[in-house]
Amino acid sequence: MLGVFTTYYAENPGALVQLAVCAALFIACYLVSRLVRYKVAPWLVSKAERRTKKVLFIFVRGFSKPLPVLVWSAGLYFALLALPLPPAYSAWLRPWLGKLLNIDLISLLAWGLVGSSDIGPLMVQRVQGGLALELDQTVTSFINRLLKGVVLVFAVLMVLEELGAPVASLITSLGIVSLTLSLAAKDYATNFLGGVMVIFEKPFSIGDWISTSAGEGEVEDIAFRSTRIRTIDNAQLIVPNSILINDALTNYSRIHKRLAKFTLGVTYDATRAQLEALMESIRAMLAAREDIWPDSVRVRFTGFGDSSLNILVQYYAKTGALADFLAIQEQVDLDLMGLMEQAGCQFAFPSVSVYREK
Repeated sequence: MLGVFTTYYAENPGALVQLAVCAALFIACYLVSRLVRYKVAPWLVSKAERRTKKVLFIFVRGFSKPLPVLVWSAGLYFALLALPLPPAYSAWLRPWLGKLLNIDLISLLAWGLVGSSDIGPLMVQRVQGGLALELDQTVTSFINRLLKGVVLVFAVLMVLEELGAPVASLITSLGIVSLTLSLAAKDYATNFLGGVMVIFEKPFSIGDWISTSAGEGEVEDIAFRSTRIRTIDNAQLIVPNSILINDALTNYSRIHKRLAKFTLGVTYDATRAQLEALMESIRAMLAAREDIWPDSVRVRFTGFGDSSLNILVQYYAKTGALADFLAIQEQVDLDLMGLMEQAGCQFAFPSVSVYREK
């Protein structure tokens, strides 16, 4: 093979000059691609970002990374196309160059479309009124992944077709195989459908704090098969979506008010007047607070305990956040201590009286 090339270049002195021109063409295109990547593409993205049409910005941002690769790969294609080679090698190389160029263009197009997958949620947002669909981070993530998956599948099929694979027969075979696999992978299909139901029915969203039979924690990600939850001890819990759909689930992030309910025990040496004055002052204190629903306040004498006079204290705080609720509850408890002192009452605790017979 080396002798064939040596003889060819010896018989064609101008081929060496043409070879140098091809190398210079590729180097020039590569340098231009660097300029496009670090100067032209960021400038185009910033210009598109300032325009009112967000669709244009998404496409420019999505194709800003494939564009430099297109520049140097085009230079490589034309350099190889003009490469001085013996006729036998040139005839063998040209058809493959055409296929490689098509595969390169398909790959770059798929790359750009995957990077522009945000266009899907944007389009849905424009028609969400007609679809009665509320967009949030979970739905956006699902649509992005769906579009990326569709683009990648079509790109792979187009590349296989360029390589001469029987795509139609392959799709038919994949249909039969997928039917067989779906029967064998019933749990995976159930989890996938569960993920779709979680995303569109939205019993919870990313960032919510939920409690299930599998565990409790903050939702970090919702995928097709499972949901990732960060537990209170910072461990990552992966729960299949079928469990989340079929089992009972508590979403603490959607609590709009929190209930505080407890029994206040007063010692038996308190008089009726003291007890009534204490309950009235507790009602007034709770009703005056802006972070408590006034109509939810319940302060009642509920009976005689083993070692205390029992007063029921109940109210709803105007918050669903646990940290805020604990702060409100803390302040209420401190105020209760002051009211007990003012009324001349004391907190009761379990005690036993022992009588010695004479």
